[in-house]
Amino acid sequence: MSHGVTAVRLPRRGGLAARLSVAACLPVGMAVACILAGCGKKVQPRDFMKENVDRWRGELARWGGDWPDWEKKVAPFRQDVRKALDERPGKIAGIVGLDGYLFFRRSLEVLVAGDLRAQTDGRDPYPAIVGYHRQLRQRGVELLFCPIPVKAAVLPEKISRSAPGPEGPWVDPWTRKLMLDLAEAGVECVDLLPEFLAARREGADTLYMPLDTHWTPVGLELAARVLAERIKACPWYADAAKDPAAYATKDVAFRRQGDIKPMLPEAERAAYRPLDLAARQVVMPDGRMYQDDKTSPVLFLGDSYAGLFHFGECEHAGVTAHIAKEIGMPVDLVLGLGMGPQVWKKLAYRGKTCLAGKKLVVWALSERDLFGYATGWEAIPLP
Repeated sequence: MSHGVTAVRLPRRGGLAARLSVAACLPVGMAVACILAGCGKKVQPRDFMKENVDRWRGELARWGGDWPDWEKKVAPFRQDVRKALDERPGKIAGIVGLDGYLFFRRSLEVLVAGDLRAQTDGRDPYPAIVGYHRQLRQRGVELLFCPIPVKAAVLPEKISRSAPGPEGPWVDPWTRKLMLDLAEAGVECVDLLPEFLAARREGADTLYMPLDTHWTPVGLELAARVLAERIKACPWYADAAKDPAAYATKDVAFRRQGDIKPMLPEAERAAYRPLDLAARQVVMPDGRMYQDDKTSPVLFLGDSYAGLFHFGECEHAGVTAHIAKEIGMPVDLVLGLGMGPQVWKKLAYRGKTCLAGKKLVVWALSERDLFGYATGWEAIPLP
């Protein structure tokens, strides 16, 4: 059987219709802000940290009252995931899901791992994240930590017929506990999952590629808008963007094989055809294609999610390009493919000036790296 996948297309945006189109992908509060901002209405500053904490505590109260009870609420889903993992030898990293979807083994393991804070041997992410937050704060730099949801957290029905719907209960309670713990230590997280699930409820195109661990251009642009909104709320942003750049976009079509297909046994690969994609490359005001800028006050630390569409089959359409388009200025990128928690080492290679002129560090990595990361979550001192 051959698994064909519908091509993903992105709508053009402009004027009020654009604001309504974007708003349709966002929760109510953010949607109203989006529309009012475009109509010239004054929008009150949001307390993002409080919104996060209230939401996570509300989820906990709604779906069990404590974390183990929430986990029990999604037990049938967890059993299906565990069965899918156990039915394939551990050396096979590609897991076959439903409706032509493939999953990466590690991206499923994090959803059945239990309490992420209970990991030993330096694999608990909490101390390192809090440590980097404190180091940055001593230098007058803010940190936003953004664990990017794994595909099965956003599309659980593609791996389990017992999956809850987008209204919940959500299938990654222990990631949400970790974010709440971090918030209580002063670390602000950017929580993409509610935005992604709201977009699903509103009928958005697929947000993750069926044969790949990563998001589609649709999911990438939604994440960029969410991150950009938070960046624009920073107190220093108005001065930094007094003369915002007017970026344009250029439509591009391309084909991607998917990074999970090669993880399958050879005999299974032929059944999966490539995905036809459409993205928007970002064009700078002078007509050149978007380039990151080391002098930017915004530093993005990223893994392969940041590298996707930044280069490879499609260039200049990555998440930093689309953040730049939204905030009106370029972003600095430190990219560590596969490095996840260790991307700070690449930043440290820049030496004593690695944070010169920086106001904000956005640290985004795959949720899967929160569990069982091979080399642990070593916190290194910054130069």
